Amino acid sequence: MKVFCLSEWLKRYHWRILLTFAGTGAGIYFALNWFLSINPFPIERLEASPESGILVDRSGRVLTRTLTKEEQWRLPISLKEISPWLTRATIAVEDERFRFHSGVDFLSVARASFQNIFALEVVSGASTLDMQLCRMLEPRPRTFGVKLSEAARAWQADEYLSKDEILQAYLNLAPYGGNLNGVEAASRRYFGKSPKELSLTEAALLSGIPQSPSRLRPDRFPEAAQRRRDKVLERMFSEGMISRSEADDAMSEPVSLETRPLTGGQSRHFVMEALRRRPSGGQTFFDLTLQAEIEHLLIEHAKNLPSASEVATVVIELESGGLTAMVGGVNFDDPNGGQVNAALAWRSPGSTLKPFVYGTAASERRLDGETILSDASVSFGGWAPGNFDRTFSGEVCAGDALRRSLNLPALQVAREVGAAKAAGMAEGCGVRFKGDPVGRGGLAFVLGSVETRLLDLTNAYATLGRSGVRRNIRTFLDEPVVDARILDSDVCAWLGYELSSWRFPSTEFDNLSLQSTPWFMRKTGTSSGRRDAWAVGHNGKYAVGVWVGRLSGMGDEAYVGAKVAEPVLSRIFDLSKIRVTEAPGKPIPWTVSRPIPLPGEDLKLSILSPESGAVYRKLEDFLEIRPKANLDGELLWFLNGSPLVGTAVNRTAVGIGRHELLCLMPTGTYARSRFEVR
Repeated sequence: MKVFCLSEWLKRYHWRILLTFAGTGAGIYFALNWFLSINPFPIERLEASPESGILVDRSGRVLTRTLTKEEQWRLPISLKEISPWLTRATIAVEDERFRFHSGVDFLSVARASFQNIFALEVVSGASTLDMQLCRMLEPRPRTFGVKLSEAARAWQADEYLSKDEILQAYLNLAPYGGNLNGVEAASRRYFGKSPKELSLTEAALLSGIPQSPSRLRPDRFPEAAQRRRDKVLERMFSEGMISRSEADDAMSEPVSLETRPLTGGQSRHFVMEALRRRPSGGQTFFDLTLQAEIEHLLIEHAKNLPSASEVATVVIELESGGLTAMVGGVNFDDPNGGQVNAALAWRSPGSTLKPFVYGTAASERRLDGETILSDASVSFGGWAPGNFDRTFSGEVCAGDALRRSLNLPALQVAREVGAAKAAGMAEGCGVRFKGDPVGRGGLAFVLGSVETRLLDLTNAYATLGRSGVRRNIRTFLDEPVVDARILDSDVCAWLGYELSSWRFPSTEFDNLSLQSTPWFMRKTGTSSGRRDAWAVGHNGKYAVGVWVGRLSGMGDEAYVGAKVAEPVLSRIFDLSKIRVTEAPGKPIPWTVSRPIPLPGEDLKLSILSPESGAVYRKLEDFLEIRPKANLDGELLWFLNGSPLVGTAVNRTAVGIGRHELLCLMPTGTYARSRFEVR
C-alpha cells in the first residue's frame, strides 16, 4: 500500500499550485478592477444621506430637531466635534488596524477564516470600518457574494476618501439603538451632551452599541451594555490607548444615563410656525434670551387676569423684519387650547386700526394734529356708534382724538377719505383682514369689526416704525428682504409723536421722570363685548404687539386694552434688549390743503357703502352688498336702474361686472356709486 507523502506531492505539483494561485489572483484582480470601473464608489449616496432638520435661534442655540423622512434621527457633525475617546474606542473595538489597511484587513480575514474553519461555524468576522460604511450605504442581505462586493467597495472607498473622512462618515451613519443614527443623536439622547464632551466611560459605552443596536441599548439593557462597554475598555487597553488603571477606573463606574428628548421643549408656538414654513429648519431671527424674559413677564401678568385668560406677544426687529420673539400663549401644555397660537388667531382688533385711518387722511394733507374734528352723536344709515366711555366731547383736535381713541372723529375721517382707501392703507402697511373689511364691516371696520391677526398687525406698526416702508416678516436669516414704500415718513413721524410714551405717558412709569421713561409709541384697542384687549406699537428699533383675551371668545369686563394689554407692552419696551431712551425729533409740519369738514358744513348726500370706485372680489357665487348713506330719512335706492324694495334695501346680491347704485331723496338730491365685482 502506497503511503501519501505531502512533501513529495508539493514538490511534484508546486509549479501547478503556484500557477493556479497566480492565475486565480490575477483573475480576481482583473475582475475586481473591471467591477470597480463600471461601478464607481457611490459618493453621491454619502453626500445625500438624509439628515434631521435643526432649528436654531439667532445665536445658533438649538430650538428643536426633526426626524428624517425615514423617521430617523441623524445629525451629522465633523470629526473635530467628536471626543477623541470615542474615535479611539470605536477603532479599538471595531477595526484596530483601521489606520494601516486599504479597506480590507487581510490579517483579520486570515484569522477569521481559520477560527471559523476550526469551529465549523462563524465565530469571528473581518469587517473593517470601511466595509461597514459601504454596507450602510448599500444595505443588502449578508451573503458571501455581498461580502466580496463590500470588500471591493471598501478598497474603492480608500481611494475616494481619507481615513478621517471614512471614520467621520461611519460615526455619522452607525446605528445606536432605536431610530438613532450617528453619534451626535446618540450622545444627545443618552447623555444630554455633545459627543465632544463624552468621558472615557461614556465613549466606551457608546462605541459598543453598533455591534448589536437592539440588544445593547443602554436605556433598555444596561447590563448588556455595561458588559460590552467593559470589553471595549479591555480592547483599548490591549491596543495601548489607555492604561490599566484608566481601564479599571472606567469599568468600576455604573452605567449612568441622562436621557433627553431631541425635540425642543421651549418656545413651541414659534417652533411650530417656523417648521410649518420650513420643515428642514435653519437659523432664525429668534432670540431665545429675549423670549425667556418676555415669557416670564407674561406668565406673571396672567396671574392677575380672569380665569382661562391667554396672553400673546409678537416682537419684530424693524431693521431686518425678523420675527424676534413670539408667545402664542402662556401654557402650551394646557389641554384646553394651549397649543393654539393666539398670535396667529383671527381676532377683532378694536381701535388699533385708527392710526392707519388718520395716516390716510394725513398723507392726503387733509388733517394734522391741530385739525378740528367732531365728537358728537351722529347716525350712519341707522347706525349710531358711541365712544368707549359713552360720552361725547364736541369739537376736538385730531391729535387728542387719536390719543383718546374717540370713535366718532375716526369714523368721520374714514368717511371723508373713503373707507376702502383707509382699509387699503392698513392692508398696504401689513394688516391682513379675514375677508373684505369694507364689504363685511363698512365704516365699522375702523372700530375693529373685521378680524385680523396679532402677527400681521404688529408688522403694520413696524411699517410705521420704518417711516412708512413695509418689509416682509422674516423667520429665517436667509429669507430675502421685500420692501414697499406705503406711507410718507412725515406722517409716520407725526403718528409716533402723537402716540408716544413721552407725550402720552404710560401708567407703568408714573413714578419715573420723563428722561427715565423708555420712548415708544403705541395704540390700544378693545373689541366689541370686551372679548379682546390689544396694545401695539414700536420704538424705532422693535415693533411689539400684545393681545389678551380668551381663546373661546368669551368676553370679560377686565379685557380693556389700556388696562390689561398696555401695561405688559410697556414693560416689554422697558427690557434692556429693546429699550430706547432717546425720542426722535419732532415731526415736520405740513399745510392742510383740504381739511376734513365738520358735520353741518357739508350736508351733501353720499353713499358710504359700497364706495364709489371700489373693486370687490367675489368669494362665492355672488357678492352681497349692504347699501348705506351718510344721511337718514326717506331714501330710494336703485341698482343698475332697477328699484330696490323690501329686504333688498338692506342687503342685495350682485354678480360679476360693473354696477351703479343710486340713492335718491324726496327733494331730488341724489348720490351715485359706481363699483365693480370681479
